[in-house]
Amino acid sequence: MTDHDDRHGDRLPCGVRADDLLQQVIDGTPPRDPVHQASCPHCRATLTHLSELWAPVLDLAHEDVRAPAGLLQAVMSEIRELARSGWSAVLRDDAGQTRIAARVVGAVARLAAESVPHVTLALGGGRVATGSGEESDPAAVAGSEDATDVGLAGDRVVIDVQIAVDLGVSIPRVAQQVRDRIADHLRVHTGLRTTEVNVTVVDVRS
Repeated sequence: MTDHDDRHGDRLPCGVRADDLLQQVIDGTPPRDPVHQASCPHCRATLTHLSELWAPVLDLAHEDVRAPAGLLQAVMSEIRELARSGWSAVLRDDAGQTRIAARVVGAVARLAAESVPHVTLALGGGRVATGSGEESDPAAVAGSEDATDVGLAGDRVVIDVQIAVDLGVSIPRVAQQVRDRIADHLRVHTGLRTTEVNVTVVDVRS
């Protein structure tokens, strides 16, 4: 890694180098930090996107043909763009591109979760509501922002959301409804493809 590389921002918002994730995809090796990767929506979204980008190369590897000229350069260019756009989703079409900020994606996801019956609150960062306002759940990461619960790579999104549910309901059933509602709302309202929706129940309300 050179200073030139750092200036051009080939690191994801979590600090992981995009090149390292590509190498993981190419070699099929375990992650350098499996604990971080398992809990990081940025890494998981980027890995999904890179796997899709590299799939044509893997297909060609089983055939007696040469990879198209410039394919590697095109993939590396996409990696650089992913790192620069870590806090935005990018949708492209013939007319141009649309960027959607992670905070907007997070807001759509939370509103979708709150529209599910028996879900009384959904916030990022492990925060739950009390009668006097918000308070932090002990299991939450200190100082986290709403947007840190959203991982974006191109048009792929990973969502980690915390919810409070009403006492007496089936938590697994409500959690599945939340997953389905978030994925549907993001598809309809943003055009993004949801890779993962991870639901954590942080409170039960009577």
